[in-house]
Amino acid sequence: VDVDLDPALVLEGELGPVDLEEIDTAKLSAFQSDIAKGSTEQRQYDYFGPLLPVAEKVDQLTGGWGLSYADLHPETPQTPLGVAFLATNACYAFGGLALGVQGEWTLGLLTEVAGIVSFWYHFSQLNFGQDRQEVRLALLIDYLTAGTALLCGGSYMVQMGVDSVPFDCLVWGGISVLCLTLCWVREFGYWYLFWHSLWHIFSAYTGYLVGQANVLNHNGMSIIS
Repeated sequence: VDVDLDPALVLEGELGPVDLEEIDTAKLSAFQSDIAKGSTEQRQYDYFGPLLPVAEKVDQLTGGWGLSYADLHPETPQTPLGVAFLATNACYAFGGLALGVQGEWTLGLLTEVAGIVSFWYHFSQLNFGQDRQEVRLALLIDYLTAGTALLCGGSYMVQMGVDSVPFDCLVWGGISVLCLTLCWVREFGYWYLFWHSLWHIFSAYTGYLVGQANVLNHNGMSIIS
């Protein structure tokens, strides 16, 4: 037996000699990788604050899709297409203002807030690019504000009764949903910019029509009473 072997070396087996130093190095590398992975997973929710449970639940229920977002590279907030895309959020401002002028302050204000948050989300999306927690936070808040406005409009339609909801509200609402669905088919580039821009325009118009119908419905009830 050779007693002069390097103690850092050698286990002799079916696969030949094994370098113990290499094993230790591999173990250390794997350990550091696990630490880095855990740190990365922790940082994924650093920006969410009190919304952390909501963000985690959305990710859990959707397998991570719910807070993912389209890759709009090479467009930025400064490119012509990026500017045009962001400008479509102004439709919410116009619609909300028009409703406020007619006395529909609730849906009008919710529409305004949804438009502001939508602008913030899409500006962040264009500015930061993929896999940024700033954008995921903006997207989550966009869900909350847009969802609140949609629930308000939906409650108005329920109060009016299905038979009393103007047909154009249903038509433009259906077109809006179609545009939103189409933009999810290919979540990148010009396709997404085009169809999501139309979603902004038509959904804002639908919200305005629903709010206007609610005002007319209340005015009609006031006259009757």
